[in-house]
Amino acid sequence: MPVLLQIVDNTTDSALIEQLEKIYTDSQPERLTLNGDKNPLSVTQFVSAVLADPAQQFYCALFNQRLIGAIVINPTADHWQASHFCVRKVTRRRRVGTRLLELTLNAAQQAGQTLKIPAQDMLTPDHILLQRMGYLLAEENEHYLLTQRPAK
Repeated sequence: MPVLLQIVDNTTDSALIEQLEKIYTDSQPERLTLNGDKNPLSVTQFVSAVLADPAQQFYCALFNQRLIGAIVINPTADHWQASHFCVRKVTRRRRVGTRLLELTLNAAQQAGQTLKIPAQDMLTPDHILLQRMGYLLAEENEHYLLTQRPAK
């Protein structure tokens, strides 16, 4: 499946933003929280809040001109922090999540950054995916540090 990386921010075409909302419509409510808040937002509120934050962007999996997966990236001075990982329900179990993580990791490396995913922000399927890809928790189980794809 030729999946490409598409960055979505507040300047992106509204049609892609609608597709982005469809991705998170399929998500668990726990994925729609921000800043440690326990109460989930609506999908539209969640997407709008991330897009309104200049420090964050959506990195999305694009297939046949459609967004099918997304992850929120917050670049800091020394690394990129990833959160809110989600793949559309109709395309799950087709390696879309794996490919999106690989593309995002490549983009981080091209920018001279590492990619970190905080463990406390992840749901069980996220942990399973990262462990199947060969990544381990780092620094006292606080986050996954993705620096390169582990050898199989």
